[in-house]
Amino acid sequence: MNIGVVGVGAIGGWLAGRLALAGHQVTCVARGETLAALRDGILLREQGREERAPVRAVSDAAEAGEQDLVVVATKATALADAAGAAGPLIGPDTVILPLQNGVPWWFLPGEPLRSVDPDGRVAAALPAVQVIGAVVHAACRRVAPAEVQVVHADKLILGEPAGGPSDRVERLATLFEQAGIRAERSPDVRRAIWYKLWGNMTINPLSALTGATADRLIGSAELKPFILQAMAEAAAVGAAIGCPIEQSGEERMAVTARLGAFKTSMLQDAEAGRPLELEALVGAPREIAGRIGSQTPAMDALYAMTKLMAESRGLG
Repeated sequence: MNIGVVGVGAIGGWLAGRLALAGHQVTCVARGETLAALRDGILLREQGREERAPVRAVSDAAEAGEQDLVVVATKATALADAAGAAGPLIGPDTVILPLQNGVPWWFLPGEPLRSVDPDGRVAAALPAVQVIGAVVHAACRRVAPAEVQVVHADKLILGEPAGGPSDRVERLATLFEQAGIRAERSPDVRRAIWYKLWGNMTINPLSALTGATADRLIGSAELKPFILQAMAEAAAVGAAIGCPIEQSGEERMAVTARLGAFKTSMLQDAEAGRPLELEALVGAPREIAGRIGSQTPAMDALYAMTKLMAESRGLG
């Protein structure tokens, strides 16, 4: 297959490398030092092995032309620009696989979520009928512009945005499996997205606000009631839109506690002076809650505090 990748960071680099090693023609759209480094391929480090994957690197997607599959693996804050850059890669039969944290713009039927796509640029650039929904369960680090350390590769969850099985989900899952990446076919990918969000939407902003690792946040007796209230609000919204949560908040916090003293992605972004994925993780759930008339005082407070902190530190 001809596969285009926009956003060659940790996850994008991992997928691009594995697909290239499986024999596919992978074209990475990049700039600057990343573009230069990619011309020597992507170095993957995983379980003590090193493999160099040959990829094509271009600065302008027009050099590559239409692809069979386009993977957009950027931060949610960079998605609008990435979607525009991907335009020349997308033909009428191209499958589009966006890989971002949080709630995507297409999550509800009808009008896209304005919190994550305020001017409609993403919806215009990435036709919803060509999108496959996805959830990434993997820990990867980009240790150099074209070098990825795979810490733990669990799986990709893939599914039709509208739900149900499809031939294109099956083909995409098989593609990844043949490249050595476990893929789960989901009959309801929206539910999988909401479940991951439910586990991340409190710890991420709180870590950015406090500078604390996840274990300290979960172990804080003072914070625990607030975290559980926000999780309960998100669970109620999920139940109302067909994405019920079967775990309790305490059970989910216990799962996170087993991961130990890690820095969340939002804390890493804050420390690096990068924009925060606040809208995808908290803004979009609040927008959905507003549409269905659900009250979310803890989520509202978390959003307001984190937004003010980001504005004060120039992380918008």
